Amino acid sequence: MLSGGWIVSCKNGKNHMGNYLLNHISRVSNAINKAENVALFLDYDGTLVFFEDRPQDVVTSNEVKAVIKHILQNEKFYVFIVTGRTLDEIKKLLDIGGLSYAALHGLDIVLQNGKNYNLQERKDFRSILNQIKKYSEDEFKNEKGVYLEDKELTLAFHYRMVEKEKSQEMIDKFLNLVNKVGNPNSIDVLHGSKVVEIRPKGWNKGKAVELILKKVSKNKNFLPIYIGDDTTDEDAFNSIGSKGITIFVENNEERSTSAQYSLKNPNEVLDFLKMIQ
Repeated sequence: MLSGGWIVSCKNGKNHMGNYLLNHISRVSNAINKAENVALFLDYDGTLVFFEDRPQDVVTSNEVKAVIKHILQNEKFYVFIVTGRTLDEIKKLLDIGGLSYAALHGLDIVLQNGKNYNLQERKDFRSILNQIKKYSEDEFKNEKGVYLEDKELTLAFHYRMVEKEKSQEMIDKFLNLVNKVGNPNSIDVLHGSKVVEIRPKGWNKGKAVELILKKVSKNKNFLPIYIGDDTTDEDAFNSIGSKGITIFVENNEERSTSAQYSLKNPNEVLDFLKMIQ
C-alpha cells in the first residue's frame, strides 16, 4: 500500500529541471516524518557518486556508506539501490547489510530478505549481445575513448572519453551495428550519460520499482522516494508520480524531467540524505 497524494504533479507531466529541492525542504521533510514507512530508491552513478571516465574507476566514499548505514538503522526506512551496474559490481561498491538491489536497470533484483527476481534472462538475447559485441570490437578496435562493457544481460557502449565532435559519429556507428544484428522487437536502446545501452525489451526501472513496492508493501503504508540523474530514471519518476517524492540530479545537464524536484550533484544528494537520516 502506498501513501501519497500530497504532492502537486508537474504541469503536462514534465518539469524543466524540477523545483530545487532545498527550497522545499521543510515540506519534503514533513512528509517523510509523517510517513509510516519510506521506500528510498537511489540510483548510483551520478547520484551517490560522481562520474569517472571509466566505470571501474568509481569508488564509494566512506561518508556515503556511513549515511546509508545510519538511514538503515531507522526501521521505517527500506533502501533500494537501482542501477545499470551488475549485481556483483554494485555489491562490491556498496556492501552494506540491509540494502536491497535492483541491478541492470531492474533485470536482477535482490531484496534484503534474500528473495531475488532475475528477469528476462534468455539465451537468445545473450546470443544477440555476443554478436553485437563481436562486431563492435572489430569496428572500434582503432578508436580511442570508446569502451564496451558487457553486463551479462545488457551491453553498454561508453563514449565519455571520445572527442566531443566525434561523439555522434561513434553513436551512429554503434547503433548501425545493433540494427544489423538485433530484432527491434527484442531490444531496447537506452541513451544515458555518455553511454548507449542495449537491454531486453519491455523492462525498465519504473517496472522494477513497481515490482519491488508490490513485494514489500503488504500490510504496510509506504512513501516512495526516488533519486536519480539519468534518462533511464525517468521511467521510475513516472511510475511513482504524485504518490511519492521524485528527485532529479542535474550534474550540469539541462533537460526536462518528470521528477518533482531537483538537486545539483551527488554532494547535494548526500546533504539531503543527512537531513532525513
